[in-house]
Amino acid sequence: MSGALSKRLVSGSLISSSLAISTIALAISTSAGIAGTPMAPDAPAAAAASSASPMRFAVFTEGPADTCSTKCRPLIAASGMITAETARQFLAFVRDNALQGSQGTPAGSQPAATVVLESDGGSVLGALDFGRAIRRLGLATTVGHVVEHHGRNGAKYGEASSRADCQSMCTFVLLGGVQRQVGADARVLVHQIWLGDRREDAVAANYSAEDLVVVQRDIGSVMQYTVEMGGDIELVT
Repeated sequence: MSGALSKRLVSGSLISSSLAISTIALAISTSAGIAGTPMAPDAPAAAAASSASPMRFAVFTEGPADTCSTKCRPLIAASGMITAETARQFLAFVRDNALQGSQGTPAGSQPAATVVLESDGGSVLGALDFGRAIRRLGLATTVGHVVEHHGRNGAKYGEASSRADCQSMCTFVLLGGVQRQVGADARVLVHQIWLGDRREDAVAANYSAEDLVVVQRDIGSVMQYTVEMGGDIELVT
């Protein structure tokens, strides 16, 4: 089953009270994600990979400058499938682009950058590592893609468009932000629990005892992560 989000998710709030959903998004797989049906976005500035390609990152300065002035922050576009390597690649990207700032965000201060998520989901453990990396760096999260514009003086800037999907394990990456924003045009899509390699017919598929052990292990990891991020345990029950 799928649902949509259009409410602001603020730091410290219980995510179950903000997520108007009827089932919980989990793609139970340690290496592969659940393919969904992404919306057709505007022309993004980042050279976005296909929805089945590993996640890629690009950074843009928020703008236009006359609207955010000295408060313009970096927008980190994150588009594609989440893999076991995504968190490591993200940390390397942040380091290479000098975006890390200080670890964490003091109460009352603004995050140094916003991670703009567009993803069909992917690796369970990879997504949890990614979300934890975002939280450690004190970054905000939102759903969308970044569109590049040119100002009157020719200066380039990025603007986050909320016309995008955050599916499956992307939902839990979104939870990692110290501030979370879901625009009116964004969709956070959810589905029943299944193993990634059974996605073609998850209901009719057979599950061995070993499969159930994998499912239980990953559900336990997701529950622990949800509480760690300040979410309500009802998100995964």
